[in-house]
Amino acid sequence: MALFLNEKQVDELLSLKEAIDALEQPIREQGLGLAFNKPRTIVKGGKGSVSVLPAAIPSIGSMGFKTYTVGPEGARFWLMLFAETGELQSLMESENISRIRTGAATAIATKYMSRANSKVAAILGTGHHAPTQLEAVCAARPIERVYAWSRTPANVVAFCEKMTRKLGIPVEPAPTARDAVREADIVTTITSSMEPVLFGDWLRAGTHVNLVGAMKITCREADSRVLERADVLAVDDVEQSKAEAAEFVLAVKEGKLKWQDVLELSQVVASDTPKRTSADAITVFKSHGIGLWDVAAAARVYQLAKRQSVGVHLPIEQPVVVLGGGDPSRIKV
Repeated sequence: MALFLNEKQVDELLSLKEAIDALEQPIREQGLGLAFNKPRTIVKGGKGSVSVLPAAIPSIGSMGFKTYTVGPEGARFWLMLFAETGELQSLMESENISRIRTGAATAIATKYMSRANSKVAAILGTGHHAPTQLEAVCAARPIERVYAWSRTPANVVAFCEKMTRKLGIPVEPAPTARDAVREADIVTTITSSMEPVLFGDWLRAGTHVNLVGAMKITCREADSRVLERADVLAVDDVEQSKAEAAEFVLAVKEGKLKWQDVLELSQVVASDTPKRTSADAITVFKSHGIGLWDVAAAARVYQLAKRQSVGVHLPIEQPVVVLGGGDPSRIKV
């Protein structure tokens, strides 16, 4: 029987550490052509929209999709996880999966793209996703000090106090974004800004940048100089980025970047050759989120839920319709 898991249960089951472990191998397999992802599909109608992010990971026997709706009241997130046989394994509320798997991807990108001796981090933005993002950077590198900036001073002070307690290292408010970035080895942006909050001329040699906010094509966290200075550029999905990553789309339009020079994170992780060519190289990862990360994280949640007897079994019949005379090659749907 299919298992239902709510947000509270998912949050209690899926730690950031578990999510990092769950995502890293599927991301590598994606780069090797052994795991499969399709870009986000968005359909708008009336007052709302529905988005779908599908993926399949044969090595763990799972496939599925995350879907979310956006309407006048806000967003609702769901995930359907299937066995490779097509049987529904689980229906989950998935806002927490989205938050945690996004952090896990940042940790993996930081592990493979930043300098191993990175000690100082900066985070621009202190909203809902910021704590997980900062935890992710600290999970990937031995961070000793963090500078944080937000457009709302009260928010950044509260964020710094909370994260100092949680991480056990100094997390200090910076008066400006530029001040936050000044000494940073790793910079993470997690804002909804429509105009750049990070500028390329601010970056020190050897900096790694995670651009994680600005989820719409109308939003932009970094100026084109950030991308122009980068020695290595990676995104989660190139085709999806062509529709969603304003920083990259604009830089290409300005002639400062070519799409053929942009890697996918899966290629970076799967490569036997280090992509960082020197200690002074600047690297950039742009994250929008893909279904492969959702399915990998959800599969781990499902395994943990079964092991701990968490969730509600749904009395859903799953009748099999035999198509094409039982010959899969003849099936057309």
